[in-house]
Amino acid sequence: MCVLKKNPNLPIPKGARASRSLLVRHVNELRRLREEEWSYESIHEAFLECYGEIFSMSLQVFRERARRVLQKELGKEENFSEATLRVKPE
Repeated sequence: MCVLKKNPNLPIPKGARASRSLLVRHVNELRRLREEEWSYESIHEAFLECYGEIFSMSLQVFRERARRVLQKELGKEENFSEATLRVKPE
């Protein structure tokens, strides 16, 4: 059973950046799993089970890609929050 929720309407990317694209697609689930204190090893296994060889990489590589995707998403949320505060109606 796949822990991740695949969207059947979206194609599975191919190529060198496919794993990053899928991590971005599943960023909310990735964040939820980290908040639930899943290890990167367990998360890597879930992506490997769900998407196969796209995620056949070392744990170190997976962890770094996942960490970067999470950091980038957090940065977007902080920028959105700051912009929302600045556009405060009077």
